[in-house]
Amino acid sequence: MTGTVSERFARIESAFSANDFTVVRFPDQGASGAMRGFQQTGQSIGVAAIHDGTPIAARGKAKKAYYVEGTGFEKGWLIGRMAEPDVSRMAGAYLHEVVPAFFGPSPLSWSRALSGIETLLVDIIEGAARKMLPDIPAEYVEEMQGIEAGCRDANPQTRVTLEHLLALNLGIDCVLAHVYTGELFAEKGVHPSSLRTPIGCNFFSLSGRAAGGRHFFGRDFMFPTADIFQDTACFVIAAPEDERHRFFLGQTAPGFVGVMTGMNDAGVAVGVDMLPSSLCDPARPGLNSLLLLRDCVQHCANAADAAARIEAAPRGVSWLYPVADAAGNAFVVEAGRHLDPDQPFPYFKGVPGYCRKHLPDIAWIERTRAAHALPAPAAGLCVRQRDYAYPREYLARWNEGLWNAFGGTWLQRLAGFFRLVFSELGGWIFTHRYPVRTRDMRKLLGDLDFQHVDFGDRGYINRHHTERNCPGPFYFAPQRESRGDVLVATNSAICPEMRLTAMTEWIALLAGGEQNDIQWRYDELNRQILDALDAAPDGISDQEAWRLIDFLHPNGPCRSYYNPNGRKWEDIQVGGSVTLCELTSRTMTSRFGYYGDPPVTIHLRPFMP
Repeated sequence: MTGTVSERFARIESAFSANDFTVVRFPDQGASGAMRGFQQTGQSIGVAAIHDGTPIAARGKAKKAYYVEGTGFEKGWLIGRMAEPDVSRMAGAYLHEVVPAFFGPSPLSWSRALSGIETLLVDIIEGAARKMLPDIPAEYVEEMQGIEAGCRDANPQTRVTLEHLLALNLGIDCVLAHVYTGELFAEKGVHPSSLRTPIGCNFFSLSGRAAGGRHFFGRDFMFPTADIFQDTACFVIAAPEDERHRFFLGQTAPGFVGVMTGMNDAGVAVGVDMLPSSLCDPARPGLNSLLLLRDCVQHCANAADAAARIEAAPRGVSWLYPVADAAGNAFVVEAGRHLDPDQPFPYFKGVPGYCRKHLPDIAWIERTRAAHALPAPAAGLCVRQRDYAYPREYLARWNEGLWNAFGGTWLQRLAGFFRLVFSELGGWIFTHRYPVRTRDMRKLLGDLDFQHVDFGDRGYINRHHTERNCPGPFYFAPQRESRGDVLVATNSAICPEMRLTAMTEWIALLAGGEQNDIQWRYDELNRQILDALDAAPDGISDQEAWRLIDFLHPNGPCRSYYNPNGRKWEDIQVGGSVTLCELTSRTMTSRFGYYGDPPVTIHLRPFMP
């Protein structure tokens, strides 16, 4: 920390002012009646600020940002002291209200007691979080302890506890490790159609010529708000504790130690997309998602460092990790649970036999990988970088057979539907042995027609987000990008090896229908990017980059995605946050809250000494 407390505060207040924020004044406990613009613990200060922009939405609130410094505990204490009401909402009501987002509307859930599923999910979250502590870096646990202490100092009656904060920060990974594998739910007689994964995230990297020599990192973090996150979401700027740490800016919410999107002083940006896959370890969920993003943005000097840090992490849950840097490097790390070097990659674990005959064998996979000079999966993940050359033999050789295997006629699908419903009403108890039932469910996935599938650069599998032409997870998803300066991802693994880990019966029933939405978002975002680059071949503008990552805006070309009934778009909640980083200038723009709220931009450099 460079400079005295007064000097640092003057720099931070000036930086907030330059970014159109007004610093909040706090009562100075050391001088009766006086006010000051920071909270202090030891020699470390925290500053809260409110953005000057006026929300248009009826329920929109002014956007907040926090600057913190010091040790992990001190950073946490400062957040707790400045933002106790929002921490309390996130670690209390949000934690419980977000659970119903994992319930799935389905005829198969009619005879299930949803309250029982809710209790099971809450038990997983609250009971398993402490078991994850051996895999969580101590500095982040200390930060949670600091948040609790800061909240208690701000409000002696606060209900924030360390257990609540652990559950908030670790609980979703605990749940997903179980939801994706299904073992615990199967034991409790919960059918996968009674669950769902609130899957939704979009990403792009535009670098080099596509960005006019700059680097745009776009993130649409689509996640349930539980009618709380939209009001608590914020920015956090964190100063390094010592030479091992980096200055960083994160879009997050008070109570989260992790970040939804992060960018550091070296121009490294990180994000995360949900990835339904069987390659999870519910017994050891490990370090993943938001906390792993924080770990990368706090320690990494470039995108390759971030990819390596993700590879080395004790992960236990499948996620996609987009990472990029100011030098133009970009990767999508398609990650499952961490595998030791002596553990073979589980190419076909859980793949049903009637699907297996339409897939290659390991020898074919290895020959094809060698022919394209692609690396083998390592530590339970594959890395798709911006010049990844997709082995299109997978599309030409295997996909038609997979589509035809899970196609069926409308009459078969209708018959399957009634068999499912009447079997459920008759008291069917779920087990892992249900091949006929699963085949019937796959008939319900959509109007599968392989003849209409286009695997080209601007192609579509579904031309509208309501179409359903994907055979659940049972196909090899194409890579659309062929330019070395464009990288796109939603919620599907593209690398064929990782794609195989989603081809299980449980994932098909849990998230197979979501695959249509996942594929459409990928295809649509890719097509819009290529069209924009045709119109601006020497690089798109900041405004166009923002429009692209916000392509699902309820008042834009894809308005029916969030606004099918033509509601007042300004009052529609942003599900999570939409964020664009320009890595060359270390700038982050984000919209959270409501679509009527203007996006807020923060330039990181003015905060740095």
